[in-house]
Amino acid sequence: MLNNYLRIGWRNLRRYKMYSSINIGGLAIGLAVGILILVWVQDELSYDRFHENGKNLYKLTVSFSSGSDVQTWEGMPGPIAIHAVKDIPGVQKAVRTRDNWGDVSKFTYNNNDFFDIRMGFVEPSFFTLFTFPLLKGDAQHPFPDNMSLVVTRSAALKYFGTTDVMGKVIAGDGKNYVVTGLMEDFPEQSSIRYEFMLPFSILQAKFVKSESWPSLDADWGDFYFTTYLQLAPNTSTAKVAAALATLRPDSNQEPGIKYNVQPLFDVHLYNPDLSEGAIKIVRIFLIIAVVILLIACVNYVNLSTARAMQRAAEVGVRKIVGASRRQLFIQFVWESVLVFMLALVLAIAIILLLIPFYNNLTGKHLSFSLQNLQMVLAIGLAMLVTLIVAGIYPAVILSSFNPLKTLKGGLTLSGSNVSFRRVLVVVQFLIATVLIVSTLVVGQQLRYIKSKALGYDKENVFSFSSNQMYDHLEAAVQELSAAPGVAAAATANHNMTGIDNSTGDTYWDGKEKNETLIAHVFSADKNFMEMMKFGFAEGQNFTNSKADSAHFIINETAAKMMRMKDPVGKKFRLWDIDGTIIGVIKDFHYASLHEKIGPLVVHYRPVSYKVYVKTKPGEMDKAVASAERLYKRYNAGFPFRYTFIDDNLNKLYKLDRRTGILFNYFAGIAIFISCLGLFGLATFATGQRVKEIGVRKVLGASVSNIVTLLTSDFLKIVIISIALSVPVAWYIMNRWLEDYAYRININWGVFIMAGGLAVAIALLTVSFQAIKAALANPVRSLRTE
Repeated sequence: MLNNYLRIGWRNLRRYKMYSSINIGGLAIGLAVGILILVWVQDELSYDRFHENGKNLYKLTVSFSSGSDVQTWEGMPGPIAIHAVKDIPGVQKAVRTRDNWGDVSKFTYNNNDFFDIRMGFVEPSFFTLFTFPLLKGDAQHPFPDNMSLVVTRSAALKYFGTTDVMGKVIAGDGKNYVVTGLMEDFPEQSSIRYEFMLPFSILQAKFVKSESWPSLDADWGDFYFTTYLQLAPNTSTAKVAAALATLRPDSNQEPGIKYNVQPLFDVHLYNPDLSEGAIKIVRIFLIIAVVILLIACVNYVNLSTARAMQRAAEVGVRKIVGASRRQLFIQFVWESVLVFMLALVLAIAIILLLIPFYNNLTGKHLSFSLQNLQMVLAIGLAMLVTLIVAGIYPAVILSSFNPLKTLKGGLTLSGSNVSFRRVLVVVQFLIATVLIVSTLVVGQQLRYIKSKALGYDKENVFSFSSNQMYDHLEAAVQELSAAPGVAAAATANHNMTGIDNSTGDTYWDGKEKNETLIAHVFSADKNFMEMMKFGFAEGQNFTNSKADSAHFIINETAAKMMRMKDPVGKKFRLWDIDGTIIGVIKDFHYASLHEKIGPLVVHYRPVSYKVYVKTKPGEMDKAVASAERLYKRYNAGFPFRYTFIDDNLNKLYKLDRRTGILFNYFAGIAIFISCLGLFGLATFATGQRVKEIGVRKVLGASVSNIVTLLTSDFLKIVIISIALSVPVAWYIMNRWLEDYAYRININWGVFIMAGGLAVAIALLTVSFQAIKAALANPVRSLRTE
């Protein structure tokens, strides 16, 4: 019986080649894109899920409130992990980590130097709290002493040339470290990733108690360490967060501080302040996957039900000879399964063709294999949804025909079926129009980001770390300023695209009790302020004199938050430096446009570790070569690495640009599939009205009259879908734009342009068949009819 069903289905596919091609092609494209997106979504949702005890693991972050400004840091003070385990019920274990902040700049093995190794300092509990298995070594005691080192499998092959590394010695800035552990590589879906791991006790030995500063384990003032907790099952994270705020000694407590206990499973997709981050993009793409599959299903349902009349006689004969409705239903379902299987084969071919391009586009390393459980689940889910949505309804319609009416030729599809098809076309073009609007809005926002004035001169400016040049930096910068290709040179201590140093240790004239200012802080000299062309709202720049050591420049936001009408000349204290505000610079963007400009304090330093160089127009190569020569003089054996501010800004918006590109592709695919279905329906509708068109032409109707007649119904449907898409698109894109502190406003021009595109695309699709029918010889059509 099954063989018979499939044979009949195959015969019908061959008989109606054009409709079969549209159905199979549309479903294949929809399945391919849907599967690729589902695999990407699954990959994003699987981050950190491999930890055996992952549901009980949490990362600590801290938020500081200063008026309306809230800053969240991922670093925590050293003592908090110790006291959390000791004093808070439900906290079972804790582990602290810290990245390599230049502690070790160069490793050497077999006379080969290695730089930029991804290294971190971790506590021994790192290997028992997390599921990072040691292939060799003792997970309970991975670091026998402070000269121990644990490496990953790939790092062992990369730097040692073998995985037999136990006991091997590698030099790090002149100190010899012994490999005491070999770890399996961190999974790709891990938010924690290192190549080398050194004992955290190195930092504890480095930051010991002195007359002026407490030890690392007693220092509540420096938020340097990433801290993870393991909680007992069913422990309230809200209670733990509240308890964490009580651990600080009273003398060190600051108003407006709030600790966040973030589930490890949320770290990748949520922001450190627990608000939604990349999860929004994941949801959007998941919806897009569903709607693209839905559009493909709509095509199949529309064409299958529209062509139902062509199979009415077949259904009537089968019912007369004894076929039950159930048998006919099963037959048509199996025909749908045949179409879907053919579409799946074509979809797999499309996926194999696109997977390298898709990986490059998404920045992933996804591979297509039916042995991959994620891939099989994505295919199975896509097929199941498609079959249920698209296969059942046509089978119900086709199996429900009255046999007597079909054989007498008196069967017509009910108005509800025709209306349902129109509703499906409306849904198709509503989705397509929403995607067009989304693409236009994303494009406008990206152009706004690219063109927005940042408040300083970023053109032709690159920076590099001074390293061992620091001890001679003042003279070196002076020499560099006069070098070929260099327009100016200066020093500062932070990247212009990410000033991440903040403090609440501030005081100013008029400060009220329990009031605090959490300000971003960076140091610079007079030349830096001039080179970057910061605009001064009032006051003056540094003068490079000794008096500048007690001078501060603040931004407009800081002045507002301190309620200073005339800040220049007012007293201000930063840390233990008492001084005076000498200038107010206009607000500038020192982070991405996702973030609001916060309060900023600039303090003077004659030299800072980062060197900034502005090149002369057209002489970039000369300036880079000059900087490299000077750098190599003081840093022999170290590679010269520099970055332009423009490149850093591009990295800052890499995810945004990727989102925009993906929206473009998805909108194009949705429109293409919709047009396939519309073309098929237009072809079928035109075929059904051949006799009517012939009569109208004999009676004097022009080609334009016939084209208008055939296209008007479809255009009405498209216009309705455009009208319905406006509020949907506006809501979705407003939600997306909420992630930006500085954003465009959505205007009516976007909807007019999107609607015009949708109408033009629909008109082109339908007009082809309409014009073809209008130009046909009416005598021939009437004779054959």
